[in-house]
Amino acid sequence: MSKFNIKGIVKRCDDYGKLVNRYCGPVFVGFATSLITLIAITYFTIIFPATSDFSNLFFLFNFLCDLSISLFLTYGIYFNYIKAIITKPGYPDLNSTLINNEIISYNNNNNNNNNNNNNNNNNNNNNNNNNNNNNNNNNNNNNNNNNNNNNNNKKEITMIVDNIKWGYCKKCSKLKPPRCHHCSVCDRCVLKMDHHCPWIGGCVGFYNYRYFFLFLSYLWVSVCYVLAHSLPLLFGGYLFSKNFTEIDRLLVIISSIGSFITFVAVGSFGGFHAYLIGSGQTSIENLYPPKKRPNYSLASIKDNFEIVLGKGEYWFSGLLPINYTPIGNGCDFKLNENNKNNGDNNNNNNKTENNNSRNNNNNDDEEDSAGENDNLINYDTDHYNKK
Repeated sequence: MSKFNIKGIVKRCDDYGKLVNRYCGPVFVGFATSLITLIAITYFTIIFPATSDFSNLFFLFNFLCDLSISLFLTYGIYFNYIKAIITKPGYPDLNSTLINNEIISYNNNNNNNNNNNNNNNNNNNNNNNNNNNNNNNNNNNNNNNNNNNNNNNKKEITMIVDNIKWGYCKKCSKLKPPRCHHCSVCDRCVLKMDHHCPWIGGCVGFYNYRYFFLFLSYLWVSVCYVLAHSLPLLFGGYLFSKNFTEIDRLLVIISSIGSFITFVAVGSFGGFHAYLIGSGQTSIENLYPPKKRPNYSLASIKDNFEIVLGKGEYWFSGLLPINYTPIGNGCDFKLNENNKNNGDNNNNNNKTENNNSRNNNNNDDEEDSAGENDNLINYDTDHYNKK
């Protein structure tokens, strides 16, 4: 089998995987919701009553505390899971009037130049009847070169926001801010994209990352709570007494196995995301680190967690299952001051290198300078945030 066939098979499998993630998202969401609901019903109807004691006032107080914690954890799971699903991760909105006017005016200038060139070429053809074929061939070549240059200029359109260079997405043909990536499953760019999660049927990004992480946290603590109550029933032999039916035993066993698998899987995955938050990274930045990336990790781990979870009156305010909108617009992020100074020096060095390379191209100096002035757009963040 040739390498071409192998690449084709791999590409086809990747395309099928994207289709599965895109259209089977509701199936994953339904399965996760059903499993969580099954464990919750089994816990409150079978496991929790079997492990509760009402013999005296102390055990009654213990029962009320245990019940309050169980209800709070259940609410935290469903609230954060629903919010992670229905909250959009955030998408870059660059269709402002300023940018469109600049691009349109730039394209109109190119079109006018092409029209003038075509008129001059037609006049030359009328004056030089003997060289019509040669002139037409040259004109076609020039037009093709102009079209290629126009396409390249469109791809080189950049925007500066608060001295930060925005990139360009070749798949969306749009500008994108830092930490924004294109999701091949959703087929659009996502602000501060972390990953595409089939269990919520969409991407995890700037606006729903907090709900996603809290969902993992509440789910892991809850399965620990279920295991703490169900394991004594399993290994103590009380589950196989006459007080339980066969259906009760089956539900407790299924819930215990599902809780243990969730404990291992969600614990590992949630621990990895806790590390990412503490170090100021996303999954994409950690798995595919770019060569030159700013350091988004702040002075302390606490500050990094507050950026994602929020800051309130108490230390646990960011962990509460409440509505929360992240600070900012998903385009500008705080940088580590030490790395910021190094980044400024690197930018100055890059500017000097670019200037030297431009000086070497003597024939294209005027055209390059005109193209850069048209393509470089200074944009105000305050104006962007008001929209």
